[in-house]
Amino acid sequence: MKSKTRQRPPEGGLETEALKHLPGVEAFLQAVGVKSSDSTFPALYQRVVDFINSGKDFGSHAPKRWEDPLIETLVRPNDSILDLGCGNGDLLARLSYQHDVVLQGVDRDGEAVLRCIERGMPVCHEDLERFLGTLPDQCYTYAVLEKTLQTLHYPLKTLHQMLRIARWGVVSFPNFAHWSVRLAFSLGGRMPVTASLPNTWYDTPNIHLCSITDFIDWTEKDNITIVKAWALVEGNVLDYVIGENDYNITADQALFVIERKDFAYPPRD
Repeated sequence: MKSKTRQRPPEGGLETEALKHLPGVEAFLQAVGVKSSDSTFPALYQRVVDFINSGKDFGSHAPKRWEDPLIETLVRPNDSILDLGCGNGDLLARLSYQHDVVLQGVDRDGEAVLRCIERGMPVCHEDLERFLGTLPDQCYTYAVLEKTLQTLHYPLKTLHQMLRIARWGVVSFPNFAHWSVRLAFSLGGRMPVTASLPNTWYDTPNIHLCSITDFIDWTEKDNITIVKAWALVEGNVLDYVIGENDYNITADQALFVIERKDFAYPPRD
């Protein structure tokens, strides 16, 4: 009796094969919010193999404050920067030493505010979502939100307020669609704990997690221009050209510079 040989999945991936042979599966996926698939299980499996073979330390994939040098390159003399959720004032200190700029930090953590004051950084002890509503239109050059978006109660309201009070918004966040997060959730059945998302479900400050694709979808829907973007991939900072690169599965974190399309900005020298 001849043994049956196992056929390999088609080049399109397991999802493509399922869509062909399981009636109604495409409609079901759309009903649960799957607009399109940017990975297959074999692709995720290969990511794991590549990572193991690389011999890299997974914790090194998410270095702290990797955004700060990039933000520094954006700033010019006499710019004004509002750092929302400024923490201990690391970015404020960096910019104050390197540039002649106007700075303001905001944080609701009393201990972090004290650290800012000790460093001589201007800071307001306030909830940033409430603080933004007190500011006039276009009073800052940049409003910065570093790895804080996912902790907010009203993230879209905050993004809109940022683009009301500043010419540019600078936003970074952990990418919930990273391959390690997908594997941890789909195979383990529990909330992922990774280098970029190190907290367990009961002590995490994150309440509104999103992916890179989610964020880009929002910009398109709300008439927002992505001026510049970067992705943090395996500890490396890469330029992100929307439409040319797709880092939704490989990026641990992302940084976006955004502006409103419907606002008449004066030219920038």
